[in-house]
Amino acid sequence: MARFIAVVSGDSMWPTYSEGDRLLCAELLESAVSVGSVVVFKHPFKTSLHLVKRVTSIEGAKLFVEGDNTDPTSSEDSHNFGKIPTSSVLGIVIDKPNDV
Repeated sequence: MARFIAVVSGDSMWPTYSEGDRLLCAELLESAVSVGSVVVFKHPFKTSLHLVKRVTSIEGAKLFVEGDNTDPTSSEDSHNFGKIPTSSVLGIVIDKPNDV
C-alpha cells in the first residue's frame, strides 16, 4: 500500500487538524473507507485542488464529506458540491505523526 503526506491548508478540519499539519495517508482501498474516515480527494470542479474532509455518509458508492469545523463558512464540502465518487479519493488519513 503506497503512502503519501498531505499538508493541511485552512481551518475547515479544526479542531482535529490545523493549518500546516502533516498527515500520513495511504492510497485508497475502497473497503477501507467508512463513515468517520478522513480522506484526501480531488475537488470535483477544481481538479488540481486536493481537499481533506471527513466522510459523514456513504450512499450508493458515493461519499458525503464535511469539514470538522462547525462554522458553516469555514469549509467547502459536500454542502457546496454534493456527494463525491470514491474514484476521486486519493487516499485515507491513517496518522498525524509528529515527525513527518
